[in-house]
Amino acid sequence: MARILLVDDVYTARSMFERVLRHVGRHEVLSVGSGAEALAKVREFAPDVIILDISMADRDGLMVLRDLRAMGVTCPIIAHTARTEKTPGEFVAQGFDAYVPKTGNLTNLLSTVRDLVGR
Repeated sequence: MARILLVDDVYTARSMFERVLRHVGRHEVLSVGSGAEALAKVREFAPDVIILDISMADRDGLMVLRDLRAMGVTCPIIAHTARTEKTPGEFVAQGFDAYVPKTGNLTNLLSTVRDLVGR
């Protein structure tokens, strides 16, 4: 079981992913709706992995990633987005540990979390 910080500004998506991660993956999940909330909660929650949406209203996931790393956060961070203009390698080159498309199978998200936490 991993502690997961899930960051997504779309409530319905966040709710669905949280349910799957909790009930199927048996993970402890804290979900927040903005990059600012993620930055405020990351230290007290101490996640094993962060799942970070890229397109958010307050600030995009790339900005949040840079801020998290500048704060000294070293846990794996997964880019989780419906955007298709970048390849998985481009997300990794920008500092993410993995990329999982929102449009993909939820098994891929669970598998990626398991792989990253098991490192």
